[in-house]
Amino acid sequence: MSGTGLLAPKAVISTGPRPKRAAWIVGLAVCLLGSHHTAHAAFDQFETINVVGFGHVPTETDYVPNVVHQENGAASFEALKAQAVAARTFAYYKMRLGGSIQNGTQDQVYHIPSRGWARQVHFDATNATEGEILSIRNFSGNDILIASFYVAGAIPSGPTPVPNPWDSDPTNTEKWVTHTYPTGVIGGDNLGTPLGFIGSPTNPNWPNRGAKSQNGANFMGQQGISYVDILKYYYGADIQLETVSPTGGQPPLQHLKLLTDFELNDGYLGNPTDFSANNLNLGASTSIQRVSSHAHDGVFGQRIDIDLDEGAGSSFVFNHVTGTEFAGVSNMFTGEREANLALEPLGSIGFWLKTSSPGLNVGLHVDEDGDGTELALPVSVIDDGQWHMYEWSLEDPALWSSGLYDSGDGILSNSITLDAITFSGNQDSVVYLDDLFWAPPNLGPPWPILGDIDGDGFVGIGDLNYLLARWNQTVPVGDHAQGDIAGNGDGFIGIDDLNVLLSNWNVGTPPTDAVGSLVPEPGTALLAIFASPLLLRRRSL
Repeated sequence: MSGTGLLAPKAVISTGPRPKRAAWIVGLAVCLLGSHHTAHAAFDQFETINVVGFGHVPTETDYVPNVVHQENGAASFEALKAQAVAARTFAYYKMRLGGSIQNGTQDQVYHIPSRGWARQVHFDATNATEGEILSIRNFSGNDILIASFYVAGAIPSGPTPVPNPWDSDPTNTEKWVTHTYPTGVIGGDNLGTPLGFIGSPTNPNWPNRGAKSQNGANFMGQQGISYVDILKYYYGADIQLETVSPTGGQPPLQHLKLLTDFELNDGYLGNPTDFSANNLNLGASTSIQRVSSHAHDGVFGQRIDIDLDEGAGSSFVFNHVTGTEFAGVSNMFTGEREANLALEPLGSIGFWLKTSSPGLNVGLHVDEDGDGTELALPVSVIDDGQWHMYEWSLEDPALWSSGLYDSGDGILSNSITLDAITFSGNQDSVVYLDDLFWAPPNLGPPWPILGDIDGDGFVGIGDLNYLLARWNQTVPVGDHAQGDIAGNGDGFIGIDDLNVLLSNWNVGTPPTDAVGSLVPEPGTALLAIFASPLLLRRRSL
């Protein structure tokens, strides 16, 4: 593949920066056979969930984070994200089934007064998985929303999530848990959990894909397993993670979705370099490696070494194929829809690159559901050794090759999954990759300004106030929204973060309704720190 450079209209290139208290059985209602949904269509969004006794509760800003808090609120962060997806999916299932959901162990717990309300980490887990639900495609090609059962389960002692005979199971719920991925069952062979009606391989009860262990999920998250793979471990390699579809008059999703940021592992981009049959002239030394030496944001990025086999040709094509770690036996779903997050063809998709190797081009391949593989126009990679963002609109047909569409219309009309990031060039090259993302429409700048903690597009007094309010606190590593902006991997709000904020002071566009506010008066000791000349040194990132 040869690069075409930047063509008008342009792709965008930018520069920048408790396990649950023993937990209870959830969803004892029998799973009914198949919700009837049109094939190859996204599930409509529920802006609110009708909770019996509470009325209609906002889904993303109230219902899901509070279920996460009540059901598994002190778990590892990836387990909280898996819980958010399971809670959202089960709520959607109940809403589609009967228009409401109970607040209690007969369905799932939304609020118990003695436990209080959701905390920031539960909102963070919800935001990170905003709009994501789980489905399965049945024998007829219809997408079925699953009943995402979960229970407390036994507390694993390792080395795997499967509990040992001596492990504690205080709620006696491990008997309901399914370890679907390691047993390799998919399709009709996945008979689910006895919590729901069990069909047969030829007549499955499709909504019943198994039951997740909350203690097991917490264990997996502590071992560096992503929330996507946690869900696949319990519900099956063929389970589909996808975003819901806003209907007429509903707002789109509100948060940038980081598909892979390399902070935990290689995410969707850890597959063998020789996986694609469409690679061209790659040498044996082509490799990928997660590294801490180069990151656009946070601590980790990925280094890609591309070895041109000069004996085979004068140029190369390398398809960096996507797919989750638990992609089935022999990676059967790698690169396929099932091993990726299915997205509405709205907004934009992109990533950040840094290289000093000249002559590189980069593009995207996406799989459009039912319509084959589509190609985004490749662009030239800037070789100045700095981070740049490469972004393609999913709504601009001029950025997509009509020659690869079955219909030939150059329009992405069905849900899409990222198939591969494709590099081409004519010499050995080294490129760093970070922060693969999807940005919903009308999000504004798809990446925050370093130091813009409150997300208003400007680094100023609001961000300083936010940082000071969290001074000396420990937060999740790399969580910009809570002030960990220094990129040093300590997850501690302190001088390094403040230096970064000050070095970007007044960057961005001030909000039109901005009104100056007073900086909270710090204590005497903090004032002394602020007065130190060391504070004013710009930290090298």
